[in-house]
Amino acid sequence: MAHVTWDHTPPATWIAMVDGQALCSIKRKDIGGWIAAWADERLWPAPAHLPKAMPQPTRFFSSLEEAKLAVEQALSA
Repeated sequence: MAHVTWDHTPPATWIAMVDGQALCSIKRKDIGGWIAAWADERLWPAPAHLPKAMPQPTRFFSSLEEAKLAVEQALSA
């Protein structure tokens, strides 16, 4: 299991770090919510309600906590 640490760049960016390497950034959107974007070739799977959608390098989350949890789970898989 990867140990994720979070680096915060105020006011609205969080970087997921594993062993000193930045793997994902989470940024607050002006319209509300948060976008998590992988720094490498990883892709977020298609949402369950859109099973035919292509995996994407970014994913929208309604809260920062939800985004952080999803990143941590993806990195521990």
